[in-house]
Amino acid sequence: MKISFLAPHLKLSGGVRIILKYADLLARRGHEVTVYAQSNNQLRRSVANFLQIGKPKWAGNFTPRVLRIVDFSADNVVPADVLIATTVKTALALDILPDGHGKQFYLLQHDEGLYHASREDADRAYRGRATKIVVATWLQELLKNNYDIEAKLLLNPVDLSQFHKLPREINDGTVRILVLHHNYEWKGTAEGVTIVQELKKKYPQIRLVMFGVREKTLPEGMCDEYHYNLPQEKLAWLYSNVDIFLCPSWDEGFGLPSVEAMACGAALATYDNGGSRDFAHHGVTAMVAPNRDKIALRERLEALVSDGTLRERIAGEGQKFVSTMPSWNERVMELEKILSQTK
Repeated sequence: MKISFLAPHLKLSGGVRIILKYADLLARRGHEVTVYAQSNNQLRRSVANFLQIGKPKWAGNFTPRVLRIVDFSADNVVPADVLIATTVKTALALDILPDGHGKQFYLLQHDEGLYHASREDADRAYRGRATKIVVATWLQELLKNNYDIEAKLLLNPVDLSQFHKLPREINDGTVRILVLHHNYEWKGTAEGVTIVQELKKKYPQIRLVMFGVREKTLPEGMCDEYHYNLPQEKLAWLYSNVDIFLCPSWDEGFGLPSVEAMACGAALATYDNGGSRDFAHHGVTAMVAPNRDKIALRERLEALVSDGTLRERIAGEGQKFVSTMPSWNERVMELEKILSQTK
C-alpha cells in the first residue's frame, strides 16, 4: 500500500515517536510510506526535500520518505491508498481533500480539545469522515459516549528490546524518584516537585531525579539530578536506576514514560489520568490517586517510599504486566489489517 502520515512536526515527543515508529515499521514491511510535516520556511523545505535531509536524527535509521510542505492541501499531499491524520489540524485538512485522494484514518493519541486545539475544532475533527483509531481505552469510550463513534482500539506497545531492566549502577541507599520535566502546566511537573520536596523533609533519603527535553538547565534546588535530552538508548538506564516513577500529569493520552519506567522495574505512582487506566491498576501494578487529588497522590507516593516491600511488589507486578502487553510487531500487523480492510 501507498501510505501517507500527516504529522504535526518531527520534534521529539511521545506522540511523534508513536507516529514515526508505525511509519517506519510499515515501510519495513514493504509499504511505500511518506511522512508529511508542515514547514513555513520555503528555503528549508526545498533544500530538505531535494536532498532528503529532513529526517529526524533522534529517530535513528528511519526508512520512510519525509516531505516538508507548507500546508496539508491537495496541492501538497499526493493521492495515496491510505492517508493517516494524527492531529485535529491534519484531520480537518483530510475533510477538505477531494474524494479519491485515499482512504482516510485519524490516529488519536489524546483529546486535543483539552489543551492543543479549541473544543469546537476538536469536535469537528472527531465527527469527520475518517475512520478513527485510538491508542487508549478512555479515548475509545470518549468517542463512543460523546460522539457515538466506534473507534478502532490500538493500544500503544512498549519496545521491550529497548525498555527492560538493566543492572543497577546507583546503589547509595537513597530512594530515587523520577519525574518528567515539562513546560505544559497540565503535565503536573510543579505539583510533582512540590510533593517530593515536602516528603523529603520527612524522608531525607529521597532523591529527586528529573529528565526532559524542554530546558537545558533547571532552577537551582529544583531537583537533585537532572538529565537533559538523553539519547533514546539511555532512557532504559535512567529508568533502571530509579526506584519510583512519579506521574503527576492531569491528563495523558496514554502515558508512555510511565509504561517505559514500569518495564525497567520502577514502581509507578500516578494520577488516574485517563491513559493510565490501561496499565496502572491501584495496589497491583501501580499506586493510583484520583485525578488532581494532590493529597492522595502524596499518600500513594509516601507508601512506596516508606514501605520497601510494597515498592518491590508494585515494581515487580508492573514489570510483569508490561511484559504481557502486545509487541510492536503485533500492533503494526493489526494496524495493517485495519488499513487494508476498512472501506
